[in-house]
Amino acid sequence: MVRTPVCYFCAKTGVLCATCQDRLDRGEISDIDIEVSKWFIELENSIPQLKDCTVHKAVLGDGLLVILVSCSRGGSSKVLWNRVSKVLSERKKGVNVRVVEKTSSIKKLVEQIVAPVRVIGANTIWLPDGSWESTLKIPRSEVKRLPAEPRVIEQIVKEISGEVVKLVAV
Repeated sequence: MVRTPVCYFCAKTGVLCATCQDRLDRGEISDIDIEVSKWFIELENSIPQLKDCTVHKAVLGDGLLVILVSCSRGGSSKVLWNRVSKVLSERKKGVNVRVVEKTSSIKKLVEQIVAPVRVIGANTIWLPDGSWESTLKIPRSEVKRLPAEPRVIEQIVKEISGEVVKLVAV
């Protein structure tokens, strides 16, 4: 069974149990996490590969919905996530849905979000206060092909990974 940010009962019925309601009140999950959980449980019947997958987080920004997932078996692929993205984009009219696999590499995460735009370079800038931010370079000629404005993508990446990123056109 697909694992989601909310329990199966809550996703199926749309009514939150005390535990899930408490997590919502604390800000651990959001309304979009609940909606996406319901979608994935409904999709599980028609796409059996989702049974071994976990939906970690969903972040909605100005016309772009990014869903962070992982699968226990190596059964996930770009084809699967593109299929799921297409189905969910049709359900959520006017919103570009991107399903991305959880990774420790900020560059790989951003590459999945901005595809088909190429990320041609990544640098980490260490700041005096001990924090850092990543600068990711994309070709200036491909900026128009981004799924959303660069600032929207930067904000979504920050919410998903906790890291500050800057998209720079070169």
